[in-house]
Parts: sequence; C-alpha cells; structure tokens
Amino acid sequence: MSMRKRILWLPSWYPNRRDWYDGDFIQRHARAAAIYHDVHVIFVTDADMQLPKDEEWNYATGLTEQVIYFKKKNGVAARLRKQLTWSNVYQKAIKHYIDKNGLPDIVHVHVPWKAGLIALRMKRKYGTDFIVTEHWTIYNDGTPSSFEKKTFAIRQLIKKIFKSSVGISPVSVNLSESLRKIFSVKTIEVINNVVDTTLFHFNEKKYSRFTFIHVSNMSPMKNVTMLLTAFKIFVQKTNALVNLVLVGNKSNEFAKYIDDLALLDASIFFRGEISYREVAEEMQRCHCFVLSSVAENSPCVIGEALCSGLPVIATNVGGVSELVNETNGKVIPSKDIEALVAAMADVYNNYLAYNCPRIAEDASKRFSYSAIAQKFDELYGHIV
Repeated sequence: MSMRKRILWLPSWYPNRRDWYDGDFIQRHARAAAIYHDVHVIFVTDADMQLPKDEEWNYATGLTEQVIYFKKKNGVAARLRKQLTWSNVYQKAIKHYIDKNGLPDIVHVHVPWKAGLIALRMKRKYGTDFIVTEHWTIYNDGTPSSFEKKTFAIRQLIKKIFKSSVGISPVSVNLSESLRKIFSVKTIEVINNVVDTTLFHFNEKKYSRFTFIHVSNMSPMKNVTMLLTAFKIFVQKTNALVNLVLVGNKSNEFAKYIDDLALLDASIFFRGEISYREVAEEMQRCHCFVLSSVAENSPCVIGEALCSGLPVIATNVGGVSELVNETNGKVIPSKDIEALVAAMADVYNNYLAYNCPRIAEDASKRFSYSAIAQKFDELYGHIV
C-alpha cells in the first residue's frame, strides 16, 4: 500500500436526489478507492427546486461526497443556460476545494463527457494532471446511442479529454480495445466494477422451484422480449417446472407481453424496482442469472450474480466474456434465441455440476471492495 493521496473525483454520473441509481457503480468505486486514499467527489447537476443552488455533503472514512444542485432552467435557451450554469457552479466548487485543501495529488474523471471538460480547465489553470475511467457503452457495437452518432464537436472534445489525460482506466478489456481503436490511446489499468460482498454472497436457501432471474432497467438494449420468448419456448419444450423473476422497471409493455404469453404471475414474476439489498436477497434465492443484452460494457449485475454463487447465462457483447466462462456459466451469441433456450435447458439440467460456493468465492476475490481498493492503490501509485 502506498502513502495516502488526495484524489479529487469529477464524475459525470453520480447518485443524486433525482436518481439514486445514477452512476451508483461509480460511487462504489469511490468507496473502494477511499480505503487507501482520501477521495473528494464533486458532482454538479440541475434539479427542480425553489432555491437557485443547494448542496448535499456526505462523509465516510476517506470519502467526502459533495453533490451540488442548481435550479433547472426552462425556456428556449434552457440547454445553453444549463451548460453555462453547470460549468460556473463546478468551477466555483473546484476553487473552494483548492482554497481549502490545496491542489489534489491527482484528478480522477469518471465518464469523460462532460466532467472531463472541468478537468481540462483545471489542467490549463492549475497544471493538475488527470486520469479517466470510462464506463460508457457508447463505443461498443449494438449501442443505440453510439459514439459515432454524437455531434462532431462532442466527439472532438471527448477525444481531447482522453488525449490530455495521463492515464486511462476502463472497466473492461473490451472497452480498452475500443478506446485504443477510436482514440489511439493506451490503457494503464483495467479496474472492474465493485460488488458489495457483504450483501451479495452465496446462500444455500433457494426457492423450491428452479428460478432464473434477470435484473436490469429493462431498456431496449437489454432485449428483455427475447428473454421472455426464450423462457416460454424452454418451458413448452421441456415441461420443466421453473420460474423467471424480473427485477427492475416494471414496464406495462412487458407486463402485457407476459400476460399475452399466459405466464404473468404463473411462472414469470415482476418484482419491480427494489433496493440494492433486496436485489441481493432476491439473487440469493434464485438459481441462475440471465442477461440477453444486445450491447453491454462490464455489467455490474453479472459480478453481483457471480458473487451470489449463481451460474450466469449472458450474450457475448462488450466485456461479458471476460466475466463468464465454462466454470461459472454460458456465453451465447447476441440475438440468438435458440442458443438462449439451449443454454437455459443446459444450466437447468446440469445445475448440480456447478460449484456455486466456488463461483461466489472466485468472484469475491475479483470484485470485492478490498480487491478493487488494491487496484486503485496500484493505479494511483503508478500515476503519482
């Protein structure tokens, strides 16, 4: 372990009163980094409120979270006014931090667009170096909002942020390769997402009926319709007594689709949006996790499922194949419904061949707070 350093985090996403799940994986990264270093997070966003500005401060050992809200802009020029206000509020917060604490040892940007713009200004004004951790899926094939669809100005600014940094640390090897191809930049360290293993761990107590589980925001990228159709085909082909639990946004579209399949609340069950702790408890009761996405980066839910001792079935997109192998699940081609049906049947029929406690143990060594804290310590030691 190196000496504790003062690290200023500038995230583009972070949990806030508008969305407590916005960048929660970045928050878990911050908590891991704070085990060995002093991390100060500054996040700025707009919100509906009466006051022109409001702040929330949260403190934990090694971690200070400063979330600043400014009043949401309305009108024709709202977009430009929002950007200008966001930038001004951020720069004032940076100045206040430096006046009080001095310059940080390193600035750490999470998701370059748009917080990386503040890091660029800091570098010009104060000479502070910064590193970038990228989490975004926009560089991967199959992403609806891809990097190529961004405006020329935004693409050039993102490129400048990457090129001006002294290090890049994506969350998967696949993303690292995408960034290298697009921007000709080199990764220093790949650091996986964090799993809270005090919540996500193996539990022998399972549902009496074999149960698959899917956890997501149910966006089109997750391809939930294919999963539901595959599940029905699997049940019809095998007559297996199995359930499927869906955790996340309870869309009326999917509820109607499942009802049309005549499986709603019969063998397919919606849990809706539940707390992080409840997600862990639900995973522990199930037998197998399924993710049928058309695009991903390094899904947190796969790490959480593995730490819970669940074999995982997932489509081969983004960095999924870096997480799932023949010992802990099955990787199948994207959009291949027959392969998904076959994988579900295979895991169901051969479930006892999976060493679930070992799956959880191996995943914990890779995704726990202590494991990721060590990775951040090595990264900061290398940079500083």
